[in-house]
Amino acid sequence: RQRPLQVTLVRTRSDRLAILRRYAFDLLGALVAGTLVAAALGFAAVKRGLRPLYGVIARADAIHAQRLAVRMPAAELPAELRALAVAFNAMLDRLEEGVQRLSGFAADLAHDLRTPVNALMMQTQVALARERTADEHEALLASNLEEYERLARMIENTLFLARADNAQLALASTALDVRAELEHIREYFEMLAEDKGIRFGLDDVGGLRVHADPVLLRRAVNNLVSNAIAHTPRGGVVSLGAASDGQWVTLSVENSGDGIAPEHLERVFERYYRADAARGAGSSVGLGLSIVRAIMRLHGGTAEVDSVPGGRTVFSLRFPP
Repeated sequence: RQRPLQVTLVRTRSDRLAILRRYAFDLLGALVAGTLVAAALGFAAVKRGLRPLYGVIARADAIHAQRLAVRMPAAELPAELRALAVAFNAMLDRLEEGVQRLSGFAADLAHDLRTPVNALMMQTQVALARERTADEHEALLASNLEEYERLARMIENTLFLARADNAQLALASTALDVRAELEHIREYFEMLAEDKGIRFGLDDVGGLRVHADPVLLRRAVNNLVSNAIAHTPRGGVVSLGAASDGQWVTLSVENSGDGIAPEHLERVFERYYRADAARGAGSSVGLGLSIVRAIMRLHGGTAEVDSVPGGRTVFSLRFPP
């Protein structure tokens, strides 16, 4: 009987460990190489993707107070940046308009300030050129006082508009009786209208009430009435009225006269805008209607004008109920 033959194969662990180490090194090398390649490709992709953004940054850097006309090429940008470019361009439009208005306002203000200052200087120089009597000095002081009053009105109106633009005016709104307010204004201007030969009336306004700041409401209507009387010829008519349509309470000042040309209607409320048939007398220094519009904006309402050349002109103040 034969005994079973047993064969034993022996292999050392060092060979298997060497294979595993080689696999580990190969895997680590592939991982490092893959990471580097992915990083390089990602960097290139991000840089390429950010190229439009760099263009936006370059255009933004080129914008300053003297170059507000620069705009972002929204149509050339990818969809992700297009909305940003459109919003940025809209902001630039508003800034450019504001800067232009501010520049024009400063130029107009300087021009109007120069007139009374030059008059004061000239009158004083003439007075000092030779000896003057007491009566002549008194006349000079009276003339200078008029110019000082004009400067004071100009400064007061400019400060009011600046405060209104920055919402620094606190409204003390209350329910006002429209008839009582308009009657008070009519009585105040009645003598001035009579002196100019103008009929000044008040329409039947019923029992209307309006929520407004009484001081600012009177100032707005006073400016309109003063403007109307200044541009109504002798024998003409100025009338106050009010109505309600359920959504707005409208106060109106109507006058007869030459009317306002259509090309001036859109601009009569601008500061220092000059139009013979649209702006007030010299005492208003071109800010009366601008103050009216500012007051209505503070109340959440609007100021509007409707005019027929050679016929009637109606200024309307629309207050929310």
